[in-house]
Amino acid sequence: MLSKEILKELGNLSFSPYLVTTLYLNVSPLLNLKGEYKIIWKDLKKNALDSLNLEGEVKRSVLSDIEYIETLIDQSSFGSANTIVLMSCSAKNWYYSIPLYPTLKNKLILDKDPYTRPLGHLIAANRHYYLVILSKGDARVFKYFLGEIREEGEIKEEIPKRHKQGGWEASDWQRWHETHVIWHFKEVAEFLDKIIGEEKLILGTTSPKNTSEFLEILPKRLHEKIIGEIPIELDSPIKEILEKTHNLIEEYEEKEIKDLIDQLIVANAKGKEATLGLENVAHAIHQKRVRTILVYDQFEQSGFQCPSCSFMSPYLETCPYCNVKMEKRVDIVDELIEEALINNTELRYIKKKELGEKIQNIGALLRF
Repeated sequence: MLSKEILKELGNLSFSPYLVTTLYLNVSPLLNLKGEYKIIWKDLKKNALDSLNLEGEVKRSVLSDIEYIETLIDQSSFGSANTIVLMSCSAKNWYYSIPLYPTLKNKLILDKDPYTRPLGHLIAANRHYYLVILSKGDARVFKYFLGEIREEGEIKEEIPKRHKQGGWEASDWQRWHETHVIWHFKEVAEFLDKIIGEEKLILGTTSPKNTSEFLEILPKRLHEKIIGEIPIELDSPIKEILEKTHNLIEEYEEKEIKDLIDQLIVANAKGKEATLGLENVAHAIHQKRVRTILVYDQFEQSGFQCPSCSFMSPYLETCPYCNVKMEKRVDIVDELIEEALINNTELRYIKKKELGEKIQNIGALLRF
């Protein structure tokens, strides 16, 4: 599961004087029905080789990286991954791969360090979720992030069986049974209260009665974290658990994004704290006014960047802030996102093209 710790480890690596070759390749089966990603790879490779200005062992290492990556692309199956991230420094015999469910933009980068900026943006734009599947006497807790799920713990309680006979003894036994169930639900609630911070919560329901009783015990702050319920059995296979969890989260996040887009469009039309389009957003980011930035996740745009103050624009060649000639950049969108994150801006990605087009692929809610 992708994490900040993994990015920190990658960031601490040193391969000097050699370069690291990093490839981000969209291998989604839905978008590459005939293996079109292999053609995209060849174009990325050609552009990299055409601009290669290296000599000696450094050049040989990069060429070996490209050969290694090409072999993987030709021979490997990427399973359920929609994006594959491949990193290589052949001179140091170092190779690393990250399969991802989200669809990232295709990039081939040669640099002194592993190129992890898109991964950092992905982590910043997405939240973690917890799923609890609850039954009388047993509960399983899972953590979900970026299309992956893993079990975090199981909580069990010995519950006395219901008494099938009648009479006072049966009544006492029934109360004893129900007391143990409540103890179990309290233990589960306390466990969740300890581990859940900013994350959202999903309830896996095995019966409406269990869910109702559990909700009566759950702390108020965790009630506010719940985004929905999924009907599922405690012993369901992990594939089914992942699929149902993922589908609920996709629906929840799409509604969130639609609401943010509507809010953005209305605020912009009223001349309030919102702006649409790359040029306008670039000015707002430079002025440190952006509170939340929404970006279509496949949006790319060449442009210019000021070498003095770092202002970026899709078309201005002279900086309006310091009157300096701007330098050309292949893609300024990721650079703008990076600057926005440095200024503690919330980042949200738009996954559907038609939703991105409503705000010219990028928009921002402003602080002032």
